[in-house]
Amino acid sequence: MVIARFMALLIALASVPAIAQSAPAASSESTRDGQRDFDFEIGTWATEVRVLRNPLSGQPPVWAEYRGTSLVRDLMDGRANSVELSVAGPAGKIEGISLRLYDPGARRWSLNFASLRDGAMTPPVVGGFGADGRGVFYGADKLGERPIRVRFVITQVSADEARFEQAFSADDGATWEVNWIAVDRRAKSAAALPADLAQAVEAHNRATVAKDIAALSDLVTDDYLLVNSDATTQDKRSYLADFEMPDFRIEPFTIEQPTSRVDGDAAVTGGLMTLRWTQRGRPESRRLRIGHVWVRQGGRWRIAYTQLTRVPA
Repeated sequence: MVIARFMALLIALASVPAIAQSAPAASSESTRDGQRDFDFEIGTWATEVRVLRNPLSGQPPVWAEYRGTSLVRDLMDGRANSVELSVAGPAGKIEGISLRLYDPGARRWSLNFASLRDGAMTPPVVGGFGADGRGVFYGADKLGERPIRVRFVITQVSADEARFEQAFSADDGATWEVNWIAVDRRAKSAAALPADLAQAVEAHNRATVAKDIAALSDLVTDDYLLVNSDATTQDKRSYLADFEMPDFRIEPFTIEQPTSRVDGDAAVTGGLMTLRWTQRGRPESRRLRIGHVWVRQGGRWRIAYTQLTRVPA
């Protein structure tokens, strides 16, 4: 229960990307309107996270790593925004939703998070951004039954990269221990896809993680061929049979360096990815370049061929 509470607290504060283009210094919060501070962040990000699994323990640090995505949406004309976080790694999966709200009277932001594990909202962290574009937020919480202070720092590295660092303090801020480091890089889009093909690509990725066999069957052709990174091949029946296995699952993934080409009723999409999956009780991970060949059949896009190529680590 303590671990679950700690994980929820971590995600609430630092797993979601947040960048300001301009920010209030502490002395100017009463005069500066920071309502648009999160405008830069709207969109989709590839997220890499390192989590300290034994915070404030006095023991040698034990870190876990995760990869996935953060999707940031604008709400109420910039007065609020939401973040959908989904990352996974050998230690498991972290999923949750953050709601960030602007208080125009106090001219400050509060960050609030609910983990999909239990749906409970954690105590917020509150603060804003300085003139240097660096955001600092503070809050109070408990680690187990131990009262702690929380500091959450956002740093804009570049227009397409942000860093988030969270620390806990058990001595009212005299000393801090960093327990969460997240780096977000803006997901690069390939050349704009036709709307119906873009929807098919998204539907296929979603069905792959959800193990939606009916949707996957509909999204690949009857003569579908998958060439795996070990040079083995699978037809449609064999491909779908993997998803029918009770212990088979693919973790959420991000397509990096996406590429695409459309030529009439044929198209190619793909990119780099880190594929993590579990099969027969064994967790696996592999760095791959993936390519899909799509054909339009009866006015609908379907995958006819997939090539997986292993990328050296």
